[in-house]
Amino acid sequence: MRAKNYMNFRWLSVLLAMPLLWTSCSNDEGTTVSNDYCYIRSVTLGTVKRNVEKRDRLGNVISTTPMPYTAGNYAMTIDHRAGLIENRDSLPYGSDLSAVLVTISFDGNMVSYREKGTDALWLTYNSADSLNLTKPLELNVLSNDGQSSRIYTFKVNVHRQEGDSLYWKQCESEVEPLTGLTDMKAFTLNDKLMVLGQKTSGISLAERSTTDAQGTWTEQATNLPLTADLQTLRQQGSKFYLSTRDGSILSSDDAKNWQQVGATYANGLTLVEKTADYFYAISEGKMLRSADAESWEEDKLDTDADMLPDSGIRSLTVQQNNDNTRIILVGQKDGNANASVWNKMWNEGEPEADAEWIYFPVSPDNKIPCPRLQSLNLISYDGKCIAFGGASDDGSHTALDAMYISQDYGITWRPSTELHTPVLAEGTSGCITSTVDKNYFIWIITDAQVWRGRLNRLGFEQQ
Repeated sequence: MRAKNYMNFRWLSVLLAMPLLWTSCSNDEGTTVSNDYCYIRSVTLGTVKRNVEKRDRLGNVISTTPMPYTAGNYAMTIDHRAGLIENRDSLPYGSDLSAVLVTISFDGNMVSYREKGTDALWLTYNSADSLNLTKPLELNVLSNDGQSSRIYTFKVNVHRQEGDSLYWKQCESEVEPLTGLTDMKAFTLNDKLMVLGQKTSGISLAERSTTDAQGTWTEQATNLPLTADLQTLRQQGSKFYLSTRDGSILSSDDAKNWQQVGATYANGLTLVEKTADYFYAISEGKMLRSADAESWEEDKLDTDADMLPDSGIRSLTVQQNNDNTRIILVGQKDGNANASVWNKMWNEGEPEADAEWIYFPVSPDNKIPCPRLQSLNLISYDGKCIAFGGASDDGSHTALDAMYISQDYGITWRPSTELHTPVLAEGTSGCITSTVDKNYFIWIITDAQVWRGRLNRLGFEQQ
């Protein structure tokens, strides 16, 4: 008997809660009718036409291709309390909302609609009729007894920019702290854009905020020796590391004050990468590994060390989706027409020291190897490895002529049709340096000019 009373009480609680679930509708007299339902259950968009534009490096439209898509994959969120229906994930740029079939599921007698903010006549909704969604609509749901109704605002959000487009802004030119700097190396620290560079008086640090496109540059001295190889600058955690041409490893927390780590390597070395566990460096045609920069040992190679680069060495450490860690090494080797590319990869749980370096030879069927560029820049962006830089030694590439994308970690490098360098900076003869900040802006600095660009969709607000 007690169990039966409990079940009756539970069903009574559910019945009492139902009017709260279907928030009551107000009738013309302002009273509340709790059991006359007039609410929208769901809204689903049908097929939407979209024109995809292809633009040149100047941003001019060179072709337009119709590409309709199923907009039902973009969920419409219903806020019954606020009376608002909208998609939090905006539709792609170029979507044509002038005639869209919309499926509206509701409780009530009928739904009518009109453009929001007007006193136009209400039109009866029919799922077979397309709606013009270029402007917000009002949806009026009438209850079955005709005494109650509720009005929703229905709007469809569309991105105002092409997500896969990259546009550049020249932030500054003739920046005084950057004028005369050679061998520049750009990087970020917190919200600061920082550039180390060499002057006749020593190595200085120029910096400004990354918060805005334009900023105020300041210049500060460092205690780095003139023997410092600025292009070997690597960041691990909160520390910076670089090597000197006489075989020392230096570290710093702020890029201004530096101190030596370990001992000077008598034969000289070039820092390749710093991971959480090891330093990697090249010395006399050998790949070395050290846990403390004090004692060094040869690391494992899958082929002859003759193909290790001897200049222009750049590297990236990337975390793959399967939790593998991979170091991508790109550099120049005397006698090679193209860049020399190596990888070191280890699985999660595998000792890093057991992984060997793998050389990617340029085979006859690979028509798009990494070009050998002066002032080579290597960045990780949008899940891709990107290389760009100055003119090539053989004259086949001008400075900043393209961004070369590798999606196979360095085997092939294809000139991108979406990502590009600043057109007005092409052909520069100065040192080129770059970095990516935490807001996905790419910064390129050359000839005391500062450029900033970002792939549009990486700047879209996440809902």
